[in-house]
Amino acid sequence: MNRLFGFFRGRLWLWELAALAWLLLLPYIMTAHGHLDWSGHALGRDFVNYWTAGQLVREHQIAPIFDREGFLAAEHRLFDPRLPFHFWSYPPVTLFLVAPLGWLSYVPALLAWSVFGVLALVPAARGFLPLPREAVLLVVCPATAIDLALGQNGAISAALLIGGLSLWPRRPIAAGAVLGLLIFKPQLALMLPVAVLAERRWTTMAGAAAVALGLLALSVPVFGLDAWRGFLTGSLRTQQLMLTQGSGPFQWMMPTLLMSGRLLGLPTTVAMTAQAVGGVAAFWCVWKGWRGGADPEAKAALLMVATFVASPQAFNYDLIPAACAALALWRRDRSAVGQGVALMLWGLPILMIALQALDAVGPRDAGLIKPAMILAPLALAVALWRLYRLCAPSPSAAASASTVGELASNT
Repeated sequence: MNRLFGFFRGRLWLWELAALAWLLLLPYIMTAHGHLDWSGHALGRDFVNYWTAGQLVREHQIAPIFDREGFLAAEHRLFDPRLPFHFWSYPPVTLFLVAPLGWLSYVPALLAWSVFGVLALVPAARGFLPLPREAVLLVVCPATAIDLALGQNGAISAALLIGGLSLWPRRPIAAGAVLGLLIFKPQLALMLPVAVLAERRWTTMAGAAAVALGLLALSVPVFGLDAWRGFLTGSLRTQQLMLTQGSGPFQWMMPTLLMSGRLLGLPTTVAMTAQAVGGVAAFWCVWKGWRGGADPEAKAALLMVATFVASPQAFNYDLIPAACAALALWRRDRSAVGQGVALMLWGLPILMIALQALDAVGPRDAGLIKPAMILAPLALAVALWRLYRLCAPSPSAAASASTVGELASNT
């Protein structure tokens, strides 16, 4: 019993929020009927996009993937004609990742995808976090549960970002190679060039460029140049329209200044300006923080949170790296503010789901729920500042910072 208590000691609130997220996942699975969930969407929601793209690759039908009407028609043909609107938003290099799904039926493919994501996350968490119980905690964090419920790629992209940053201090070329695989989701790599320039990690940059450019070059003969034309003229355009004009439940899944501004009713130009200001602040924090003498874990945590402050396109299922940063902040900043910020960051995916549910059942005309969505980017911004202070402490705070480190090592 003492060993079990020791496993949870000092992090009970984090475990409880993780358990809540997984408990919320159970009703979703249990109320599904066949390959559809209770709301008429595909079981695993967005996974139907990956599965359909894999089927089309197997059929050598690449062009419909990047055509909005053609892709939805393919989903209706291959999956279910009742499926609501979906579209493909990823570059052609992502087809390397989803192509194996073309040889599996839907439910086995969904299970294989989910297991693959969790298994990829395990070594990344173990390599980055110093304590085994923290690695376990990250794998079962609320963002992971949301990612699995939505059939998304958040665990895979998190494994690449966290794994690459864990390799960064001691194996720079390997770190770059792993991070270069994020070419399929470049919005999660926004802060990496800043870190490279701050530390002058030219070998890391070379490793990342070699992998990314290699995948880009290979995608042309494998999937055709028309795939890139379709992506640049079709998928990107649809994605831009959804970000700036689209509406629906997806808005509540985005912890960005841009989408919070839109939910608040601000003009799109004002919301985009707020997002740009947040991006500049994130770049500045990473630049200053990574040029200081902080340890690699603190700097990596800063970069992870800065990524979500800067990116205009991020979702709650992407927030596994932010949960990793929350664990680092929880261990390092033992003040009430630091603990509260870490807890808020950790539970952010659940909060966003709760706000979406309240908006769906509440009085829409009252407008009482939408202003609460500012809590998501606010939590990220405050966490960014707390982590920046850990990475670039003032001379007067150096002694207290070392004391915090000693206390954290004993918890």
